[in-house]
Amino acid sequence: MNVLVVYAHPNPESFNAAISQEVCNTLREAGHSLQALDLYKEGFDASMSRDERERYMSPENTQGLEEHVEKLKWAEALVFVYPTWWMGPPAILKGWLDRVWLPGVVCKIGPNGIEAALTNVDKVVVITTQGSSRFRMAVIGNPPRKMFRLSMRAVTRYKSFDWLAMYSMDK
Repeated sequence: MNVLVVYAHPNPESFNAAISQEVCNTLREAGHSLQALDLYKEGFDASMSRDERERYMSPENTQGLEEHVEKLKWAEALVFVYPTWWMGPPAILKGWLDRVWLPGVVCKIGPNGIEAALTNVDKVVVITTQGSSRFRMAVIGNPPRKMFRLSMRAVTRYKSFDWLAMYSMDK
């Protein structure tokens, strides 16, 4: 499969960095084609500019983001590796989703509402570390899991969604 690994952690010596490296090594050894994005290393700007927002619904909305869009369209599987902070992904990953997962790229908006456009994606894997316990996250409805599972369902036609969370990492 063509696999896009999206990694978001500011410390290249972190546990998340080790996870991302292991994921990439394992995928390569298994014979998959791999592209990896290290959002912090490349200095991805998470902030959407006024200009980007004004052309958000236009065909020109990918201007300046073409490389990221091409990687997304190439992928048959997506793997996200990140820490959960304040019940969600780091701002840089949320900003990547906001800026790259655009109308016309991940969905088509028409008379029948929103239709998935990332039909090339069959598998989504989220690997995250969390300070909270599994119990606490279950009690509050596990917001990051819900965000990824439901939003990916809306714009892909994945056949497999894996949520691999390492809870209670602070302990």
